[in-house]
Amino acid sequence: MKAVFFQHKLGWIRIFCLCLVLAGGIDGLSPEPAAAGSSDPDEPGSQAAKILLLGVGDSMTQGTMDAFNTKKHTRKAFLHLVSQRLRRDGMPIKFVQPFLDGQGFRLKPKAVPTNLGVDGEDIFSLVGLEYGKRAGTSENFLSEEYYCDQPSPQLFSDMHDQVLYPINLRAEQAVTQLDALIWHLNHRAGPAAVCFWVGNNDSGLAALGLGGKNPEFLPIPYSHLKHKLKPSLQVLLEYGKNRGDLAFGPFSPQNITRNLTDRRDFITQYNEVLLRLNSEADLAACDIFVCTFPYYCDVGYLFDRQDLRYYLDTPQYRVPEINGRVSLLTFICLYALQMDGETRVVDQILLGEDDLVLSTSGVKEYRAVKSRIRAFNRCVKSLPGVHVISTGEKLNTLFKKGLEVDGTTLTRSWGRGGAFTMDGVHPGHTVHAHIANLVLDRMNTVWGENATLYSLPPILAKDPYVDHDGDGWVKGPSIEGYGRTRILYLFKDADGDKGTDPLGQAVIDGMSSEDIWNLISDALLEEIVDIPAIQAEAVRLGYWPLPKRR
Repeated sequence: MKAVFFQHKLGWIRIFCLCLVLAGGIDGLSPEPAAAGSSDPDEPGSQAAKILLLGVGDSMTQGTMDAFNTKKHTRKAFLHLVSQRLRRDGMPIKFVQPFLDGQGFRLKPKAVPTNLGVDGEDIFSLVGLEYGKRAGTSENFLSEEYYCDQPSPQLFSDMHDQVLYPINLRAEQAVTQLDALIWHLNHRAGPAAVCFWVGNNDSGLAALGLGGKNPEFLPIPYSHLKHKLKPSLQVLLEYGKNRGDLAFGPFSPQNITRNLTDRRDFITQYNEVLLRLNSEADLAACDIFVCTFPYYCDVGYLFDRQDLRYYLDTPQYRVPEINGRVSLLTFICLYALQMDGETRVVDQILLGEDDLVLSTSGVKEYRAVKSRIRAFNRCVKSLPGVHVISTGEKLNTLFKKGLEVDGTTLTRSWGRGGAFTMDGVHPGHTVHAHIANLVLDRMNTVWGENATLYSLPPILAKDPYVDHDGDGWVKGPSIEGYGRTRILYLFKDADGDKGTDPLGQAVIDGMSSEDIWNLISDALLEEIVDIPAIQAEAVRLGYWPLPKRR
């Protein structure tokens, strides 16, 4: 049934594109690339000598920070930094970003992007497939969600539309990220360089306690805090839980196993991707740079006992011993509960909710995640005809020993560690520049060039994710988020990281309990309405969309 659906959709798009050509385009969109010599360095040109820089990947490539995509973040991400440095050093680069505004809308939808990275992508969604094991089925299946298939920006329905448009119009068919890459390689006028970083989410969804379908996991201690949440959210959480759309205990051995891509499945699918590239794409004068994967079970998003003690210990309360790590979402709930004086509940969660703790001592879940990532990296390193960049190994060194920058050591610890943005998963500005240097160094070796690397100290000095005043909180960016990002921004430094607050408070510390739980409720609602059945029920009951905030 799904295959028939896509055949009809592809035919419809071809007809639509033919109409565009006859009518002269939609909203001024020309069927031809923009003219050469554009004054905007991020607009595409047609100069044959330019090297087409293509990014293929997930949130790391797209430039996600704070679980959020916007132009302000994207311009600080590693691939954008690579393009800027190559241009500055005189290399003719053609690189176009699909910049999004604060509401997730494309700023220049007419521009044909060359950064094709899509937040959340894995090795299966790259080609339009839902990995059956993570969706609770025995077989992989095509999903409309992983195609850019809309004829105009007004109809965008998902991140693939937002990022890949208008390549679908140029290709006259719905396109996945891999389709878009192949189209670019077959319609270029000069050499190409592809930065390929896909596979992080094949382990990350298990390690972070997020993702999957039927159910999707939300790592919060729901049974202990449901009475704190808005009644409307309680209704929808119960509805999703009873339907099997939502679950709250991601770190059981069964759930870890389910959300980890099987080693054999990963290798098979990765090889399928390479086979398609070799058979369908023009790879002449094309260098493919492939990045390895870090241990996602060691990122700042996962709080160990030392992290919890730093933020939760008081003269009257001490965090109990745990042999594992809890997710950032779990920590946020623990923090809010402690603010309400419910330390006994905090103890019950940490000591009794095994499925909310990723155990790290003598148990197979943690070891299974790391072992699987090593297997994925062995697969990548064995690929013929590609240039491997050891991003995973370098980031693992940072997780274990820290990254020394001008007398400051950046570590994996959330907030005070300085390596990650406020979501604890995606690197901050300094570490993105560190990754850019790894890519540039490999390009220099392959091309015999001498592109200069970034000096990290000046970037660190202005990095809003580095705790410059040492109180455990960071300034963060001066933008407003949505969904879980709104919760994260409760933990910005209350004094803007100026060191003027002797108490070292975060924004949340100055809020009332009611305001905190109302904001958490609204943000969680924004998260779960991505699940179609829950959104339909929320609309039916009048709980969605939320009223606009003043």
